[in-house]
Amino acid sequence: MNKRFEWIDNIRGLMIILVALGHIIVDGSIDNTFNSIMRMPTFFMISGFLFKFKPYKAYLKHKFIHLIIPYFVYLVPILALQMYFEEKSYLEYLGRLVLGGPFLYTWTGVFWFITCLFFTQQIFNLLNGWKIKKIGLLMFLFLILAYINQLYFQTINIPLSLNICLYSCPLFFTGFIFKKLIGEVHLAKIVPLISIITIFIASTFYFNELYINMKLANYGIPFLSFILSILSAFCMIKLFKSFEKNIGLNIIGKASMVIMYLHLPINYLILNFYPNFNQWLLLLIAISIPTCLYYVFRRNNITKKYLLGEH
Repeated sequence: MNKRFEWIDNIRGLMIILVALGHIIVDGSIDNTFNSIMRMPTFFMISGFLFKFKPYKAYLKHKFIHLIIPYFVYLVPILALQMYFEEKSYLEYLGRLVLGGPFLYTWTGVFWFITCLFFTQQIFNLLNGWKIKKIGLLMFLFLILAYINQLYFQTINIPLSLNICLYSCPLFFTGFIFKKLIGEVHLAKIVPLISIITIFIASTFYFNELYINMKLANYGIPFLSFILSILSAFCMIKLFKSFEKNIGLNIIGKASMVIMYLHLPINYLILNFYPNFNQWLLLLIAISIPTCLYYVFRRNNITKKYLLGEH
């Protein structure tokens, strides 16, 4: 990774911890409203921040290798294991395998993110040559359609979470323009820190309606939740960018995709045998094992290619 973007791994590390936290600590001891505003939207915005327009076919092939091949390599056995423990039929297994997105749950519940990210990237790359203002208008239209989906068609499940691209594309676009904006806006470190704390307090103690669940096309309070997501991500980027040196989270951040794939299967597998297992210890295990596996996978060309999507 380009040295000037090393801090992004620290953000990814924090965000994937928040993802696992929201999925594993489910006893009500933690309010997840602020967490929901931050985690998945920030992943899409970081992807937009790193994005560069490329030739269509080359980019499609590159991202297919990087995202879709590992997606199926993980999904096929994990979904099979899930269906086995739940005593589901082969037909249901095949149906969920093909449909993906909202048709995946519990063990494979987070896999919607991969296909949504893939199609978000491909849609955005098709806009190569468009002026920023024109792209911005299209993204605003996407956002309006996303809210129409939320208000009137939220219960309709779309295969591979293609409808969620209506919301993820504007987030991706916001991250894309952050690249320029981040260098032009100069703030004292205390400003983004106070902003994040303020959003945390407001969302946790006063406005739970801000809660976002992208997988279910629940985007919180129209426009306000979106604005708070991009504001939180912008403040987070400003803070982390000021720490050029490694602050430890990058070790987890580099392994974020493996953690994304495996934290829920590990969670449910352990709970299947030990229903009263301590949730915080479970969180530690569900992050630690995939992190270690990531660095093991990197040492072999085959696992690096098929499990990490790297050449």
